[in-house]
Amino acid sequence: MDACLAGRGLRFAALMVGDIERTAKARAMADRAKRWMLDEAFPFWADRSPDPEGGFYEKLDLDGRGINGVDSRVRLQARMVFTFALAADLGWDRSRSMELVQRGIATLTSQCRRPDGLYGRMVRTGKGLVDDAAETYDSAFALLAFSTASKIFDLKSANDAAAKLSAAIDRELGHADGGYRERLPAPEIREQNPHMHLTEASLAWHEAGKDGKALDRAERTISFLRTRFFDGNSGLLLEFSGGPSAENRVEAGHLFEWVWILGRLRQLTGHAPEDFAATLHDGAMRLLEGLDYLPLSQNCDGSVREAKQRTWGPAEKLKAHIALWRMQRSGAPSDTPPDALADLVIETAQAMFADHIDGALPGAWIDEIAPDGTSLAQYITPATGYHIFLACKELIDFADELEQGAA
Repeated sequence: MDACLAGRGLRFAALMVGDIERTAKARAMADRAKRWMLDEAFPFWADRSPDPEGGFYEKLDLDGRGINGVDSRVRLQARMVFTFALAADLGWDRSRSMELVQRGIATLTSQCRRPDGLYGRMVRTGKGLVDDAAETYDSAFALLAFSTASKIFDLKSANDAAAKLSAAIDRELGHADGGYRERLPAPEIREQNPHMHLTEASLAWHEAGKDGKALDRAERTISFLRTRFFDGNSGLLLEFSGGPSAENRVEAGHLFEWVWILGRLRQLTGHAPEDFAATLHDGAMRLLEGLDYLPLSQNCDGSVREAKQRTWGPAEKLKAHIALWRMQRSGAPSDTPPDALADLVIETAQAMFADHIDGALPGAWIDEIAPDGTSLAQYITPATGYHIFLACKELIDFADELEQGAA
């Protein structure tokens, strides 16, 4: 046999073995994530998170007991609706999920909605708003909750609430200088994080309600983001407008989160600024060079600002790797090839479980760790489920797609 042909055959065989091993590892992690959610996490939160006063507890103690007398963020109530709708979508007890979703929707619409149709910031469950300030962040999560419940359960109450809220956002929060007012009254310094979650929620409502205005809002918000928060010199997305400064900061977790959102836009419409997604991913990965953890925030020069890792950071990192891997497979540019991204998906999933789940109460998580991996958690927050359950769902879908590609 010709030596060149033999060499190519050996390389092809090695690639095939690598693909098989990668697919097997992905399936093992995906199966582990699904078992954890269905057998431990969803039952744990269904039992522990409902507050007898109404809605859901803001936090649990480290023994998994709800902490009474703590006012709750409206965004937490919305995230719990999202969590239990996703639980049903993943195959967990549908009737119990429906019950908990309806509980959350009732709390949001009867206790958290303002007269102008937006949602307040803090609620005392069973009594109503204790801080009725309109934060775009909270209204965005309410829209995400209603949209997800509408899509998965086809609930009229969720569909109606989403339609009314989407209209209120356009009516009350539009900003003359572009984007949306982060809160009322509008701050002088613009913030990217509320825009990120508004984009995510708008895409969800477009998918569930076939609302073209919501899609337009998402696409306009992405354009605003690139104009006001992206620093082309560093290739990083800043948290605040005004450019790099000692007061500004970057969060690798948010860069990763935007990569996934841009991936969602591509899934829903067939197009997205894939070059921008790759740039954000590359920037986030550069921020993590030489670090064994994902800092909560960093200065604009990349130096660590808050030296701790929250569970949501690795969850968003996992989602971003998967989103960019999907784009790469269709030819989108990136410094990281698809096989390397697939390996990063598996490594990130393994690390997320090792750092935040393995040592926690069954079904819960250690929400904050130091750079050396020791726990900094003082309580357990249900709000983190929004990040981690969606990351696990994406991992399951990723493993399915790898297997289909290998078939």
